[in-house]
Amino acid sequence: EEVGSDSTHGAGSPIMQEVVERVNTCFGVAPGGEKFKLSLQKSFVVSSDVAHAIHPNYASKHEANHGPLLNKGTVIKLNSNQRYATSATTGFFIRELSRKAGVGYQEFVVRNDCPCGSTIGPKIAALTGIRTVDVGISSLSMHSIRE
Repeated sequence: EEVGSDSTHGAGSPIMQEVVERVNTCFGVAPGGEKFKLSLQKSFVVSSDVAHAIHPNYASKHEANHGPLLNKGTVIKLNSNQRYATSATTGFFIRELSRKAGVGYQEFVVRNDCPCGSTIGPKIAALTGIRTVDVGISSLSMHSIRE
């Protein structure tokens, strides 16, 4: 993402699909065949980044019940416009993993009237068809030189 998702080696390039095909080929699975399609359906991508924690000076930029707090667990990122790849199914999977492991998690939903950045998750999901979830760790000043 930071080097350009639409570059020849970014998330929007063929690299992820090629990696999946090559791994499958190592196990004798031909790209495009039924076993290959099944392998995609059984796969899961965790797109991990950071999440904007509630900043004391900009608390109003977060939904009241969906603002990430520091040191309170993994943040599951949700966006109705699919700026994050998390779906109901992939979010549930992470919530269940967290519950079974006894670790905390939080949910981050961007306010509808605020612009939202994105991650490589939606691009990878769109290009490969693999179920994807966007998660992160809450952080203040993600782009610290600007905040």
